[in-house]
Parts: sequence; C-alpha cells; structure tokens
Amino acid sequence: MQETIAAPELSMDALVGSAYGAVMAPTGFQDFIVAMCRPFQLKGVLMNIRHADTRELKGLWVHGVGKQWMESYVLEYAAEDILADHILHSPIASFYASNLDIPNPELFPENRFYREWVEPQGMAYAAGAIVLREGPWLTELYLQRSPAQPPFARTEIDQLNRLLPHLQRALQMRQRFAELQLGQDFLASSLDVLAMPTFLFGEDLRVAHANRSAVEFLAGRDSLWLDDGHLQTSHAPTSRSLGLELSNAVRASRGDGSELAGVVLLPRVGQMPLMLMAAPMHLSGPSKQQGAALLFVFDSGRAPVIASDLIQLLFGLSEAEAELATALCGGKTLDDAAKARGTTINTVRSQLKSIFGKTGVKRQADLMSLLLASPAYFLARNKHQ
Repeated sequence: MQETIAAPELSMDALVGSAYGAVMAPTGFQDFIVAMCRPFQLKGVLMNIRHADTRELKGLWVHGVGKQWMESYVLEYAAEDILADHILHSPIASFYASNLDIPNPELFPENRFYREWVEPQGMAYAAGAIVLREGPWLTELYLQRSPAQPPFARTEIDQLNRLLPHLQRALQMRQRFAELQLGQDFLASSLDVLAMPTFLFGEDLRVAHANRSAVEFLAGRDSLWLDDGHLQTSHAPTSRSLGLELSNAVRASRGDGSELAGVVLLPRVGQMPLMLMAAPMHLSGPSKQQGAALLFVFDSGRAPVIASDLIQLLFGLSEAEAELATALCGGKTLDDAAKARGTTINTVRSQLKSIFGKTGVKRQADLMSLLLASPAYFLARNKHQ
C-alpha cells in the first residue's frame, strides 16, 4: 500500500497567502494553481466555471494541461467526466477524489473519457471540488496526478478542505474588485457594496476610506479602533505585524515587492481570532504611483450577513422561503423562525423542504454551506432601501 506524504503546514500557509494574493494579481489565480503542484505532488491543475445543468464549461486558469486537451475536454469529454458528475451531485465546498469517493473506481479505466482523454496525457488520479455556486454556475478546482504519483489520501483531502474557505473568499473578493482600477472616487462607493468590513489605506498607512460594514464593525469594539487615521489593535504584537503587512502591500502595489497578501490573526479573549488580510491595491489615474492597500476583516464568530432578496433571485425561492433561509444562516432554529413569523412549525418544515428541492441540497448544513458561498453573503444592502 502506497503512503502519501502530507503537505507540510508551512506549505499550506504559503498556499493561503497565494490564494489571497490572487485577489489583486494581474495573472489572477495562475500563480496559486502552480504553487499547489509541489506540496500536493500534482501533474496538472484546472480552475474552471461549469453550468450545473448544461455542463457548459469555461476555463479560467490552467496548468499542466495542453491547449488541445483543454479544448477537447470542453467540446467533447466534459459530460463524460465521472468525477465531475459525482461532484455535481454532492455537497459543495468539499473535495472528492477519483480513487476514494467514486463508486467502483476500478471500473474508471474502462470509461471512454479515461481511455481517450485522461490516460493519453499521462494522468491517473484526480481530486476536485465546487468552490463556489452562483445560481447554476459553479466555480470548480481540479487536481491531477500521474500514474507515477501516489493516489490521493484522505489526510490530503482533509488538508485541501481546510484550504477551501480561504479560496472561496479570495474568489469572491477578486470578482468584486475586478473593476476597481477606476480611481479612488469610484473605489469608495464600490467598497460600500461589500458586506465584509473593508479598509482602503494610502501610502501613509492611514485609512483613506472605510466601507459602511467597517464603520459598523468598529463601533463599540475595543479590539480594533482608529487612532488619527491609523488602525490599532488591542494586541501590540498584532499591531506591529499588521503595520508590516500593510507596508508590504503598499510597496507591492507600486511594483516593489511580493504580490502575496499578508494574513494577521488578532487574538481575542473567549472568541475566535479576527482574521486581517492586507492586499496591494493598484490604483489608476493620478494616484497610480502613490501605492495603496486594502484590508479585509473576517470575524468567524460573527453572525453572517445574508441578503435575502439576493437569495431569492439566485435560487428561485419565494419571499417567505428566502426569509427562512436567511434566518437559518443567522443561527435561528425552525421553532425560532416559526414563532418570529407567526406560522406553525409544519408550515416552516414544508417551506424548508421546498428550499431543499430548489437548491439541490438535502440537509440544513449543506444549505448553509451553499448560501455562505454565494454572492448573497458578500454583498451588503442599504438599510434604507
């Protein structure tokens, strides 16, 4: 029995940084997928977008797969990919391996897709995951190994699953900031669209703009505050580390340093640490040479902000179903939801069953995973609307 050497934790830390660095990198996630190859002993990596119903596929970033092979996959073989089909019918935000999770993996080599597409490229094993689902469109990540490399081990799948939440957030951030090189005036209003607390720093390392979520986040908190425009923390070592990462991000935005984002954890008594992620911001126009940085604040203990109207649009839910889904993501129980809305528990259960049918999940946990990976979690709503 072959043993697989687990990817070192140091390499995993570097991959997390590489994923966040992709938010602003000119080449997107290309460097990230290349960086995955060495610690996970990979021959190729694909990050693509697939339609859940039509199986239409669009390649985003590819490494180790030739152009002709990618074209033949998109045009001919995508619908015959057994692993992809398995993933499409499984809960999102989890990795699955061809040698571990597909029923009767010994029959896989008899498949036309394997004989005509996988084997001729010198590939043998694959692992993949749906990272994000936005309506019927799925952002997927696939990892490939050659016959000379070991099959995937469950410990490796567990490590990959720990990487997924970071990759989800990085993908969403890149999507939201794709058009943010229009100048600072447009940037400020664009940042306010995000539900995640976000700060824009100038080259003097003072906060040039805090979005609405950031202003609300700072109010009444003693772990993070502004002092003459400088962001301070309640933990001195963290404040120093944060200053260093912001300095690095500003330098990188001017082309003088690494594009990798810096992640700093702020410890809190009796709570999970705050995650502070600094990334370079490439401005345009007159501000282009000044340098700037963005800081994102993620609080894993904070109740998620979900826009119920977006949930309704994304998944084709009724208004009542979207409100129930929002309540469940906010930590409410079915009994809580029934009491708050003045309905019976049977009515709420019936609505939940309808939600499952429309979203394609079978459990509440899977529903929450689906909603928290959707744009409804990342986009804020004006309270006055």
